Amino acid sequence: MIGGKSLRRAVIAGCGVALTTSACAFQGVNSLPLPGTVGRGSDADVYHAEVANIATLEPNSPVMMNDVVVGSVRKLTVKNWHADVEFSVKPDVVVPANAVVSVGQTSLLGSMHLSLNTPIGQPPSGKLNPGATISLNASSTYPTTEQTLASLAAVVNGGGLGQIGDVIHNFSTAVHGNEAAFRDLITRLDTFVGTLDAQRDNIVSVIQSLNRMTSTFAGQRDDLTRALQKIPPAIDVLVKERPTLTTALRKLGTFSETANTLVNESQADLVANLKNLEPAFKAFADVGPDLDALLEYAVHFPFTQSFMDRAIRGDYYNLFAVIDLTVPRLKRTLMLGTRWGDAKAQLIPAPGDPAFLNYTYDPLKTGVTPPPPDVFDDNPPQAPPPAAIAAAGPILPLVPPSPVAPPGSQIYTREQLAATGVQPIFAGPYGAQGNPPASMPPAPPTGGGG
Repeated sequence: MIGGKSLRRAVIAGCGVALTTSACAFQGVNSLPLPGTVGRGSDADVYHAEVANIATLEPNSPVMMNDVVVGSVRKLTVKNWHADVEFSVKPDVVVPANAVVSVGQTSLLGSMHLSLNTPIGQPPSGKLNPGATISLNASSTYPTTEQTLASLAAVVNGGGLGQIGDVIHNFSTAVHGNEAAFRDLITRLDTFVGTLDAQRDNIVSVIQSLNRMTSTFAGQRDDLTRALQKIPPAIDVLVKERPTLTTALRKLGTFSETANTLVNESQADLVANLKNLEPAFKAFADVGPDLDALLEYAVHFPFTQSFMDRAIRGDYYNLFAVIDLTVPRLKRTLMLGTRWGDAKAQLIPAPGDPAFLNYTYDPLKTGVTPPPPDVFDDNPPQAPPPAAIAAAGPILPLVPPSPVAPPGSQIYTREQLAATGVQPIFAGPYGAQGNPPASMPPAPPTGGGG
C-alpha cells in the first residue's frame, strides 16, 4: 500500500510539473501555426525583419506585398531592444533586394499586418535571398487608430483649436478700415517674393560661395586658431605704441598743413608753368599721328614696311652697305657746319633751302651772261698749283685745289659779278665761254642763261 501511494504521488507531481512547464511556454492560440495561413509550407522562404515598434502585431498576421497577402508572420522575439520579426512567404514570391518593411493596421478593429514594398519612387531591384534580415533603418510603423484619435483629441481639446475664432475676429478687426494699406502690403509682398524668385539663382550661388568659404575656413582652422592666439599680443603692442602713433599722426598733420600752404602760395607759378608747357605739349600732340610711322621706319631702317611687303618675298633680306667713316668724309658731310667741320668745304643747299631750286653745276653748259669787258682784266692771275704732297702720305684734312680756268676762259667770283650788277643763276664757280670782244657793247643783264 505504501509503495502504491508513493507511485501515485510521483505521477501526480510529474503531471503537475509538466502542466506548469507547458503553461509557461504556451503563448496563446496565435503562437501555434493555424491552418489556412499563407506561406507556412515546408518550401516557404523565411526572412527576418528588425522593427522598432510592432504595435499589436501577432504571429500568424498576414504579410502583404502590393496589398496582396503573400505570407504570414511566424515568430516575434526581442533582440537588442527591438523586435525581430520572423516571417515566411510563398516560394514563388520574389522579395526585392531594396524592399522595406512597414507595420500597418489592416482595419479599424485593430488587425495588423506586415507590408513589404519598395521605397517610394524607386523600382524593384534584385532579389532578397532567403534567410536574409531587413535592417532596422529600412522598417517603419504606421500610426494606429488609437494614436490618431489621441492626437486629434489633443488638438481639439488642448491644442488651441478653440482660439482660432478669436484669431479670426482680431484679424478682421485689424483689417477693418485699413483695406488699402493691407492691399498695398500684399502688393509689396508679391513684388518682394517675385524679386526673390528672380534672384533665386544668385541667392543659391551666394549660399554655395558661403559654403565654399566656410569649408576653406574649416580647412584653415588651425591657422585661424594660431592667428586668434597671436592677435591679442599684437594688440597689446599697438596699445603700448599708441603715444608714438599719435605723435606720428600729429606730425603728418603738420606736414599736410605745410604742403597745403606751399601749394597755395605757389599756385600762380604752377599755373603759369603749366600754361607755358602747353605749346610744347600741343606740338607733341600734333606730331603724335606721325610717331607711329617714325617708329615703324626706325625698326625697318632703311626700308619702310610698305616697301618690304611689296619688294621682299621671304622672312629676311640681306643688306650690303659701304660706310665711309674717315675723318675727311665726316668733316665734309656729317660734321659740316659745325666747329669740327671743314670750313673751306662747299656748302650744298638742302631741299627746302631758298638756294636749292637754283643750285646747279651748269649741267647743260649754257653758261652765264658775261660781265662788261671794262670790269675785269683779260688775263686774270692764275691760281697757284697745289702744294706737293709729301711722300709719307696725305695729311688730313686735305684742302681741295682752287679751280683752274681752261685756256681762253675767264673765272669770275660772286663778288665780281655782284659789283657789275649781274645776278648769277647757278651756284659754284662761274666761267665765261670766252673773252668778249672789245668792239662789242656789253650785253644787258638778263638774269638767266644766255
